[in-house]
Amino acid sequence: MNENIIEMVDENGAKVEFEHLMTYEYGENFYVALLPVTPIEDFEDGEVLIMRVEEDGDEDIFSAVETQEELEGAWNAFCELYDEEYEDDEEDDEDDGGKDSDDEEEDDD
Repeated sequence: MNENIIEMVDENGAKVEFEHLMTYEYGENFYVALLPVTPIEDFEDGEVLIMRVEEDGDEDIFSAVETQEELEGAWNAFCELYDEEYEDDEEDDEDDGGKDSDDEEEDDD
């Protein structure tokens, strides 16, 4: 099994697999961003599930985000981090001919 795949049980007792995109801190809590591996009812393709991470002894438990305000903040934090990570990956993949992006010429003559 792929180590980025998390299996959870939904409210009907059915097993559902998610790809773990990232765990991150926002405010005083940690959150996890999950992408359904297979289609789920009421989820659009590519829709991300954000859940709060809570500790129970040695285990992490994923719980629903309680308020719309908290969800919006956690979502915005995820988007910023994801964009940063994606941009870093793109920069690593680009062949810049040995030139750093900070070394771009600024000659306007």
